[in-house]
Amino acid sequence: MPSGKAVWNQGLQFVATSGSGHGIVIDAKKEKGGFDAGASNTELVLMALCGCTGMDVVSILQKKRLEVDDFEVAAEGEFSSDFPKRITDIEIVYRVWGSDIPAKALEEAIKLSKEKYCSVSNSLNSKITHRYEINP
Repeated sequence: MPSGKAVWNQGLQFVATSGSGHGIVIDAKKEKGGFDAGASNTELVLMALCGCTGMDVVSILQKKRLEVDDFEVAAEGEFSSDFPKRITDIEIVYRVWGSDIPAKALEEAIKLSKEKYCSVSNSLNSKITHRYEINP
């Protein structure tokens, strides 16, 4: 079972450790009382989403024996204006580089990630849209 903890350091800064022993600094911007020495909580959510769906899509493309030379996933979120200022909308952009990457194969991999495999996207209460770029 996944686990983690966050230990307060100073200001609004925490050092979080996963159950597997990996650590990361979580912090707020200086104007909000932090030191801007680490990613914010919502940035971490978007980063986790990118990592989760990215792992799915690359794995699926590789299983289709497609040659992926490079790959990146970016996400931007919009927030509600009222508290809690939750992420209401997220746009994910998939960028893949490789020779002969069929759009249909990429679309299928993205759909499988979104609907079946990505535990992060399926844990969020946000509208998630996507687009992709296939680069030579």
